[in-house]
Amino acid sequence: MFVAHAAERAFRRETRRRGNAAVELAVCSPLLLLVLCGLWEVGRMTQVEQVMWNSAREAARDASLGEDTFSTVASNTLMYLQSADQTAFPPNHSTSFISPVTVLPANTTGYTCWDNTANQELFTITFLDETHTSVTDPTAMSQLDIYQIGLQVPYRSIAWSPLAQVTNMSRLSATVYWASMVDSPFQITPTLPSQ
Repeated sequence: MFVAHAAERAFRRETRRRGNAAVELAVCSPLLLLVLCGLWEVGRMTQVEQVMWNSAREAARDASLGEDTFSTVASNTLMYLQSADQTAFPPNHSTSFISPVTVLPANTTGYTCWDNTANQELFTITFLDETHTSVTDPTAMSQLDIYQIGLQVPYRSIAWSPLAQVTNMSRLSATVYWASMVDSPFQITPTLPSQ
């Protein structure tokens, strides 16, 4: 008899709590979904920033030899970005390099890569020779000039979520400082000295 009453009370308790799990899930799921979308966006920002840092390093290394003009360095950077992250920098879109769409610091040269297909900015690349600020192209640098290559990408062009952005940043940026490895000029004597 005592066992029957205990079983009956447990059955009544269980039937009263039958819908609790569904209600708890309904209450918690919007918050859980918001946290997951935020993590997704932060992961996307981190992924694109990693690609940007690598491409800025490659652009700085390319410019350090002093053999390529800044427009060639910018074109090579576009090819690197398109091969590294095809969702943020689509390789099949028509692009062109235009004057920068953002305000650049003094003595800084730059180009904006414009996506003609999507009608938006893909990235802005900048060059600044800090040793000789009058130099505006890597081919005019002297040996061991300290310079910087900067890369900026608008956040709205790489965002995956239609929700409001997670941070107050409107642009992702990466700046690399490098030293020019241009060879020093030297003279070759075509004849050997006689003895």
